Amino acid sequence: MIGVKQLKRIQSLMNEPLYTEYVERNSRSEKERLCPHNMSHHFDVARITYILILENNDLDYFIKESKLSSRMAAKEVIYAAGLLHDIGKWAEYREGIDHSSYSAKLARGLLPRALFNYEEIEIISRAIDEHENQNDEMSFLGEKLYRAENLSRICSQCQHNTQCGKINSKEANADLIEY
Repeated sequence: MIGVKQLKRIQSLMNEPLYTEYVERNSRSEKERLCPHNMSHHFDVARITYILILENNDLDYFIKESKLSSRMAAKEVIYAAGLLHDIGKWAEYREGIDHSSYSAKLARGLLPRALFNYEEIEIISRAIDEHENQNDEMSFLGEKLYRAENLSRICSQCQHNTQCGKINSKEANADLIEY
């Protein structure tokens, strides 16, 4: 299995000052939030997305469907989507804009700096834009990212569930998640 340290483009992305700035903006905007959109959440979603694809033996399908060059490229695309899916959450708090589409926009600016090519950027950005709203026309990666986002926070098991406004929503209830 390939370790995250071997994912050079992911390391480059994480070392990018703009990425760090966006993570810090999320942190400052969520001081009172019970379940923040921090690095831990980003990595959880990245890992769960990758696991969902592996568990269904879909990695080769994803590589072929997306015309990716290798398993390493596929893993980097999956991890980039997970790490960037909520990168613009701060703008939703501050300006009331949809964080999914804004995160996709920010990702389009960050990904070339980490040497992702145009096709990979399109795959990642589309998945990020789709990660909050499941529908029949979702991309393969968007659907996996959506599921991973839901699985990353099992609100019914959270110590703060009595204070959380999302506890009764489909997005937060593990009993309603389809695998």
